[in-house]
Amino acid sequence: MNIYQADIQLAAARHLRWMPDSVVVTEDEITVAGWALSVWDGQDQQRFLINGVDFDQVEWPMSSSDLLVPFSEIPGAAASRFRCRHRRTDEKNLFPDGFARLNVTGQFGEHRLSYRNAWYVADPALEQAVPSPAQIERVIGSGNIQAFLLGGATIVKRFEQLLLERFERPMGTFRSILDWGCGAGRLSRYLSLLSPAVTGIDIDADNIASCTKKLPGARFQKVDLMPPTSLPSETFDLVVGLSVLTHLDEPVQDAWLEELRRITRPEALLLLSVQGLPQIALYGTPPQMQLEAHRKGFLDVGPNSQLQAVVDDTSYYRNVIHSPDYIMTRWSRWFDVLDIVEGVAGNQDLVLLRRRAEC
Repeated sequence: MNIYQADIQLAAARHLRWMPDSVVVTEDEITVAGWALSVWDGQDQQRFLINGVDFDQVEWPMSSSDLLVPFSEIPGAAASRFRCRHRRTDEKNLFPDGFARLNVTGQFGEHRLSYRNAWYVADPALEQAVPSPAQIERVIGSGNIQAFLLGGATIVKRFEQLLLERFERPMGTFRSILDWGCGAGRLSRYLSLLSPAVTGIDIDADNIASCTKKLPGARFQKVDLMPPTSLPSETFDLVVGLSVLTHLDEPVQDAWLEELRRITRPEALLLLSVQGLPQIALYGTPPQMQLEAHRKGFLDVGPNSQLQAVVDDTSYYRNVIHSPDYIMTRWSRWFDVLDIVEGVAGNQDLVLLRRRAEC
């Protein structure tokens, strides 16, 4: 057994646990299909839940030989697919707070930390206009609209629950929220449902124009590749940055962390995502690459082509892996690094930071 490969796979089984491949909502029912993993729970102990109650119908386990490639060390990986159905009736409000919560748990069901594995589906009646497939592809690597919406709703709701768990703060209590690297508005479209004070910034002028037109509940601004921005100092008390620092080389990273410190208020919170073991398992990244990142702290793998059509400097957008120890030490130059929560930012790890009172 390759101990590094096993550790990567175990991280995915623990911190991702499961993933939907498709979610279909009709007037009559909701259908969810995907895969689920477990290290300790037997497959007969797995529960498939919607808003905390068991699905009406569950087909499980189903053949999944394809999962033996990324999860060869995980028990039951060859039969880990499922399909669930739940009827919609007047007595069953699938979207009690505007979102349906989907989860796979052990036999005892959900608890206060179960939001970290939950996936959330927004009420279709609340969905705003969507960007084009090309605009989506620059954000998530494919033009899949359902994946774009499901991922955005899930990440925002997980962030909301994390802020409640750690700080007892609803999203709406933050006076000014920054969606740093907002792209096509994957998070802003749902953040604006929870707060009236959302600003999105990005280097992609086309996506900024699209967000401005299609998401009137937030404001958007195009920024240059390098700071400073025109945003006033000490403006924001919450910053979310999904998969931004995963694409910046070290000098650019440092410049943007300095800028984020300038534009945040004292005691502001920042939720910034990075690649971790769960995502590395999903992407099939060689363990040797993660080992090199661990030893170096910061590993620049090379250019990323997703923004080549909208960014003049083709060397700017990178693929980067950080080690947790590197983050805890280097990023503390600008912020208190409170925690790194594995797998909660979609499939990325989330770095929780707080802006110190002194500059």
